[in-house]
Amino acid sequence: MELKKRMKFIDPETKEVVELEEVDRIELNGNTYLLLAPLDNSDDAYIYKIVNMEGEKYELTEVEDEKEFEAVVAEYDRLFDEEMNE
Repeated sequence: MELKKRMKFIDPETKEVVELEEVDRIELNGNTYLLLAPLDNSDDAYIYKIVNMEGEKYELTEVEDEKEFEAVVAEYDRLFDEEMNE
């Protein structure tokens, strides 16, 4: 069983600590994206772009551009379908 990375964030509105786990990493158009989901098994998921990567350290930014977001979702769906058909 593969252990998934967990990350803690502070919600800027509520100031609560939110723990998310890495669902997948997507490489697309020269960028790397993380798909993160809450640990409570809800259907929510978030997409972040990795920026300023130096070894194991990196910064994340939200993907706010709708076309970029949809492209990452489409790539995730394609990879998921590919994996399910193997």
